[in-house]
Amino acid sequence: MKYKLLALGVLKASPEKQLLDHYLGRLSLDFSIQELISKKHHTKEEEGTLILSHLSPNDYVIALDEKGKDLSTRSFFDLLENQGNQIKVCTFIIGGADGLSEAVKNRCQMLISFGKMTWPHMLVRALLVEQLYRCQQIKNNHPYHRD
Repeated sequence: MKYKLLALGVLKASPEKQLLDHYLGRLSLDFSIQELISKKHHTKEEEGTLILSHLSPNDYVIALDEKGKDLSTRSFFDLLENQGNQIKVCTFIIGGADGLSEAVKNRCQMLISFGKMTWPHMLVRALLVEQLYRCQQIKNNHPYHRD
């Protein structure tokens, strides 16, 4: 399965970028990031239209949303493993500061959360890639992840 991240905004040189690059370097999954440029005056509906234009009809779409389902790492791994034989591309979405439009949420097969706390959007990229790396290590029976 291929994994793709659609994220609003461009991650510039920063500690968040260093952390993201660190986990990208460890990741052996087929993973790509597509950064979408949104104008500051865009509404979340306009951002939603931009996001939707970059999705393929067959993508399995998971959005990161504060009101999404809170999964354990093991549940996240199980979700990806269960979908692995049925889908070709799993696309993750990280929206803008104002959240995701209803149109984007309706297109998603699942909304997940990284807890009830609010996280900076640029840091969430690194958190997602670290969790994908952790899932990779679970699949390989590597001791990186401890239940």
